[in-house]
Amino acid sequence: MKTIRNLILALLLSTAMFSLPLLAESKRIPIQNRGSDSMAIAVSAWSEAYQHVDKRVGVAVSGGGSGTGIAAMINGLVDIANSSRPLRKKEIGMAQAAGKDLQEHIVGYDAVAVYLHRDNPVQSLSFAQLGEIFGRGGNINRWTDLGIEVPGCKDQKIVLVSRQNSSGTYAYFRKQAIGKKYRNKFRTNVLGMQASKDLVDLVGKTPCAIGYSSFAYAVPEVKVACIVSADGQSCSNPSIEHINDKSYPMIRPLYMYTNGQPEGEIKKYIDWVLSDKGQCILANRLYAPIRALTCGE
Repeated sequence: MKTIRNLILALLLSTAMFSLPLLAESKRIPIQNRGSDSMAIAVSAWSEAYQHVDKRVGVAVSGGGSGTGIAAMINGLVDIANSSRPLRKKEIGMAQAAGKDLQEHIVGYDAVAVYLHRDNPVQSLSFAQLGEIFGRGGNINRWTDLGIEVPGCKDQKIVLVSRQNSSGTYAYFRKQAIGKKYRNKFRTNVLGMQASKDLVDLVGKTPCAIGYSSFAYAVPEVKVACIVSADGQSCSNPSIEHINDKSYPMIRPLYMYTNGQPEGEIKKYIDWVLSDKGQCILANRLYAPIRALTCGE
């Protein structure tokens, strides 16, 4: 009987010890954080690092695009909306109608890069050329129209790869690179990709392709084009240095939106994101911090 009683006691103790971490996990203070895919690398890194800052708080991150995050904030589903673009007038009106007071916090800066297959001989592209390539009614349809041939691209027909229309990067590129000449409209044959990583992966595997996304997603399998903003200007490559000195022509702020001024754990988290520690995490992942910093790896 004593042996059986000891076995039961041991079983109960082991069950209790196993349950304690689960109980502690269930009592963590959640911060729901959704939105921009361009910011996903930074936001995921912040979330992971913050576990070591405050173990009581769990920052849950999901993507879907800037518009998705803002809609979730308006509908009261998240604590923080991540966006690579500012609010639209329609969204401000919807927020007000829903009784939400969306407050803007700039948490960093990003360069929008133009990606090519690594074997593509193109070194630089101008806004005028990007408009002709991506813009509806543009006249550059094949790489030979630029006077080059891409190895492995059988018919030299350009494959256009874009973000989906809920993406802040889509909205930015449409306005900045396509422009008014083409009424800010993409061609109808662009391939819309939901995630930045998928876009870059596709360009890396497709010799004929060209696409655009956050510079944070750059990998060795793709080439990043040097961009010329206007005739007579020199081209510039995306980098933290060129974001800071504004020599790269496609730079945008990165935002976090909250309902009203943040308080409690949400305020502590955003304050940490804006701290030197949080901003160095950003800088080490190919984004630019909100101020000049010296950061280690």
